[in-house]
Order: sequence, then C-alpha cells, then structure tokens
Amino acid sequence: MENLRENSQEVISVSEVNKRAKNLLEKEFSSTWIEGEISSFTAHSSGHWYFTIKDEKSSLSCVMFSYDNNKILFEPQVGDNLIINGKISLYSPTGRFQLNVKHIELAGEGALLRAFEQLKFKLEKEGLFDPANKRQLPQMPKKIGIVTSSDGAVFQDVINVLGRRSPNIELILIQTAVQGEKAPPEICSAISKATSIKDIDAIILARGGGSIEDLWAFNNESVARAIHNSDIPIISAVGHETDFTIADFVADLRAPTPSAAAEILSQSYSQLNESLEGYKQLIANAITSLIKREFQELQNLSKRLRHPGDKLRELSQKLDNIETYIKKSMQNHLLSQRNNLNLQSSKLLQQSPVQNLQESKHKLSDLSKSLTFLISQISKEKRSSLLALSSTLEAVSPLAVLNRGYSILTTKRGKVVTSEKEVEAGEELTAKLKEGEIRTKVL
Repeated sequence: MENLRENSQEVISVSEVNKRAKNLLEKEFSSTWIEGEISSFTAHSSGHWYFTIKDEKSSLSCVMFSYDNNKILFEPQVGDNLIINGKISLYSPTGRFQLNVKHIELAGEGALLRAFEQLKFKLEKEGLFDPANKRQLPQMPKKIGIVTSSDGAVFQDVINVLGRRSPNIELILIQTAVQGEKAPPEICSAISKATSIKDIDAIILARGGGSIEDLWAFNNESVARAIHNSDIPIISAVGHETDFTIADFVADLRAPTPSAAAEILSQSYSQLNESLEGYKQLIANAITSLIKREFQELQNLSKRLRHPGDKLRELSQKLDNIETYIKKSMQNHLLSQRNNLNLQSSKLLQQSPVQNLQESKHKLSDLSKSLTFLISQISKEKRSSLLALSSTLEAVSPLAVLNRGYSILTTKRGKVVTSEKEVEAGEELTAKLKEGEIRTKVL
C-alpha cells in the first residue's frame, strides 16, 4: 500500500484534534445568537440543562449550566421557540459539537408570560393566594403609607382623592423605584420600612400603567413574599384595570387603579359623612316635632290653669274645717280622760294599802304559828328515826365485832381473807384488831 503521509507531516492525537477544534470554534463563535425550537429537554439533578434545538433542516445540541440557568425566570419545554445566546464549543471527551448557552428567552412576549404563569402556580401552591391569609382592611384608617415613585402622577392622584373624600387621613410616601432591575429590592425595602412606621393602618402599593415589561418588578418572587409577610394590610394598585401582576394575587386586596385604592380606604369616611348628614336631619326633625308637641301641651295646660285666689280660698276653708275638727277631738279626749281618772280613783280608795297590810299581818302570824308547830313535830320524828338507825348501825358495825375480840385478816394487797384456800404457807398477813394491827405469817 502506498504511504500517503510525508515524513515532515505532523501526526497528532485525537485529544489534540478535539482541543484545537474547540479553540477554533470558541474563538470564531464566542457569542452567537440562535433561534430554534426545542426538540428535547432534560433538567439534570445537578441543575444543568441539556437540550436540543432545531429548525426545518438541522439540529444543535445545547448545554446550560446551573450557574447560568438559575437566573432564568422559566423552565423551557419541548416545542418552545427560543432565542439563545452562547458560544459554540466542543465536548473534548466525546468530540461532540454543542452550544454552551448563557441566555435564553422565548420569542416575543412568551418568556415573560411563561415566567408569570410558573411563578403564579408556585406561589399559589404554597398558599400565598389563600383568602384565609388575607388581612382585614381597617374600617376607619387614620394613617396610610403609599409605596410608589414620587416622580409619577400616582402619588398626586391619591392625595387628590383623599383630600376630597377624607382629608383627616394622614398619607406617608415611602419612595421606591417601580421599574427596572433595581425596583424589586427597593420595593421590598420600602414595604419593610412602611410596616415599621408607628400606628400605620394600611399600605397602598401603587404604580401607573405600562407594558408587561414596565410592570415586571411587581411579578417578582421576593416582592410577593414581602407582601405576604407584611403585618400591615396591603392594597395592590398596579397599572390599569386590565393589568394583573403577582402582587395583585398576594395582596390583601387588589384595586384597579391607585385612585380606586384611595377611594376604597376613604369609603368609610364618605359613608360616615353621609350618615352624619342623615342623622343631623333626623335630629332636627325630631327636635321640631318635640317642640310642637310641648307647645301644644303647654296650651292645653294653660287652659286648665285656675286663678290662684280660688285655690287660696279653697285651702282657707279647708283649714277652718280642720281647726274645728281638732278642737272637737281634743274636747272629747279630755272628757274621756277625766271619766277614766274618776273611775281609777274609786278603785284605789276601795283597795287601801293600810287595810291590806293589817290583813296580811294576821295571816302572817297564823302561818308562823303553824310553821313552828310543824317544825317541832318533824324534829321529833327525825330524832326518833335517827336513834333507831344508830342502834341498827351499831349492831352491824365491824368495829362492834372487833370490840368483842374478833379480828380482820388482809393480804398485802388489802384483800380480806375469808377462806384458808385464799392463802399459802409463808404468806404474810395483817390482822386488824380493835386497837392496832398485828403482822403474822402463815405456817
């Protein structure tokens, strides 16, 4: 076989070929924009994305590493038409031709809409839109914070509405950017600052109308979580009535416009003013009716009013009648007391104390004689009875027995011995005599 390689021609390895090809590709296509449709897509557990894009005639393998795709607001799907930026490279171990992707976006507004729907689905699944988590708006707010830009007409519109409907509400502006990359963190900071203001009752998060790109700061996840974590009720008033943002779904209430938000918070004051006017009219009517009724009653009473002289004459006659009645009553009472006194005097004379005393003396003398006689008789009877009992007692007395020469034997414990069985040999006994005692021992 003929040798086609010349002696001076360089021979290189496969790895070197791939390396040189890679350098050439990355140098020539360092930043390339490509449009195509995704035909396959894999999100690896490492966080890297591996996918293929195609057009009508060709396909291209792509890889997007996790440190690049974590900035993408949506996850691509098969069939999406993408605009991709990256550099053409070559995977040296296999020699595979691929595009290292740095940026992805859907053609047209599709990327933003996709990101909106994906974030909405995520937050709704977490419960951030749950009505149970919505805070109740204050009925009569005194201090309201408005998070918006001071450059636009939004702040002035809210001032005009509150000044017209409830000028007593204090309005505090918390300045923030409402558009651009710096807007989301500034909005979060402004919400945090508003919740720290003392005695603030509600917060209006406001922005004027615009395109979906202009309003995109209010579709940010960090802004949504700042609204959800606020301790103060928040009304979202972003864009026009037809515009919807993630902030609208998370907020405690959505207002179609910033002016409408101001009207909602001032509605209670407007209704209160209307109610006060109504009550004022009702009170005026009630007072007028009361005055009319009292005036009519006064006229009726004036017709029934008598002349004071008539009343005085009537009272004077009544006083005369009372005086006559009192005099007669006193005379009758004195006559009755006099008759009673005479009756008691007669009874007193009939029951003289001297006579009663004499009768009592006679009775006392008779009773004394009878008592003396009875005492003498009873003494005689008792003396005779005592002598008889003494004789009997003398006859049965143990001392009398002892006088006749007998004795009483007792043990050491003082028990009287009545039988020889109650003692033992050697036991000491005491013999009680008429005079004295004898200690003895049983033999």
